[in-house]
Order: sequence, then structure tokens, then C-alpha cells
Amino acid sequence: MGVTTKLGLYTLGLVAVFGAMFGVGSLVGPVLPENTPEYSLEQGHDGTADTGHDDVGGNGDGEEAQ
Repeated sequence: MGVTTKLGLYTLGLVAVFGAMFGVGSLVGPVLPENTPEYSLEQGHDGTADTGHDDVGGNGDGEEAQ
């Protein structure tokens, strides 16, 4: 069996497996946890951004930059 035939059969196998999994996923549908909180961008944004910085200087000693 040549390299081209092997690669062709491998690709055909991948297409078959992914096609079958897509079909199963379409039949089953999304499976979500029971108690999922509803979240939207409007509800979750409070206007303050936590950047992880404490307004200290860039030298790492905890003093303000001058």
C-alpha cells in the first residue's frame, strides 16, 4: 500500500469519525449543569477594573514612583 493510499484512508477515517460524532452531538444536544447562573455582560460589569496593581512604583519596593 502506497503512502498516498494510507493518507487517503486515514483522512477518510477521520472524516467518518468526526461525522459520526457530529451526528451524535446533534441528537443529544448540549448537556448543561442543572444550576447554572444566568450571566450577561450587563449584569456582571460594575465599572471598576481590577488590574492587579496597587498603584505602586515600578521598582517593586512598594513605594510610589516619583
